[in-house]
Amino acid sequence: MLIVDDDQLAAAGLTAILTTTVDIDVVGRRTDGDEVVSAVAELRPHVILCDVRMPRMDGVAVVEAFHGAGPRFLMMTAFDEDGRVLDAVAAGAAGFLLKDEDPHRIIDAVRHVAAGDAAFSPRAAKQLTEWVHDARNTDARQDALTKLDQLTDRERQFALALVTGASDAELAQQFYVAETTVKSTLSAIKTKWGVKNRVQIAVVAARTGLV
Repeated sequence: MLIVDDDQLAAAGLTAILTTTVDIDVVGRRTDGDEVVSAVAELRPHVILCDVRMPRMDGVAVVEAFHGAGPRFLMMTAFDEDGRVLDAVAAGAAGFLLKDEDPHRIIDAVRHVAAGDAAFSPRAAKQLTEWVHDARNTDARQDALTKLDQLTDRERQFALALVTGASDAELAQQFYVAETTVKSTLSAIKTKWGVKNRVQIAVVAARTGLV
């Protein structure tokens, strides 16, 4: 994986966390978004852990540059930043974490994204709802409510529950169903809404204002 962050101390800390594992290989670090295209061509990372805010080219522009192809992006953001990370999710990022997450959360998130899943923590989920509520737009809320009306009762329950950052296992426990049921239900929601992953489902659900 590749780490992209203009904060050298933060990048070093992330490298130290991730290199404690035997299944994650940090192939390189870069300090700004304009270095990512060449780094991907040289290093071929499967996952990029990318800061949202950087001085020359931010993380959102980096994700947009790949148009959903190539490596999978896991965004890193801070509590005091605005909801710019949501633009990265809309552009195809597979998830986001707060910069001061527990190291185990970071490792698990990288593994999930590398496996083709999406990832965001309960703390990131809380921040998501705050960003969405602070930037509430009537049209966006109405669009989200319309999308919610397209779902069955179970699909609606799962979509709203995702805003908490719940995992498949936690959703299965909460609703007394098998994990296979959770996966198939989320897949149905993605098809109906035309979204790519569970984080995008959570963003739409948060915009309804019902959580």
